[in-house]
Amino acid sequence: MRSWQTGGMVAALAMLGACGPQSPEDIRAASVAKCERQFGRMAPDPSKGAALCTCLIDRLADAGLEMTDMLGADRSKVEGIARSCGASAGVTMPGM
Repeated sequence: MRSWQTGGMVAALAMLGACGPQSPEDIRAASVAKCERQFGRMAPDPSKGAALCTCLIDRLADAGLEMTDMLGADRSKVEGIARSCGASAGVTMPGM
């Protein structure tokens, strides 16, 4: 590979790294926003969807879990947290 190509690849990777959330606060905000897009629609109004997702993301983080743990051995833990957050926010969690 030519040196100008290597330099271009390094610059592109650096730019891609700067595109995503960097601080823990940014990562949390991105996770809450993603949750709202995916699960907030179950809520009867947007404020309840925001409450559900804020609770869910924060409680999962406190337990050392993420939404993707729903697909693994910790599924029951994630479901329990989701049910609890849903009840607190006034959102029915179907299928849980």
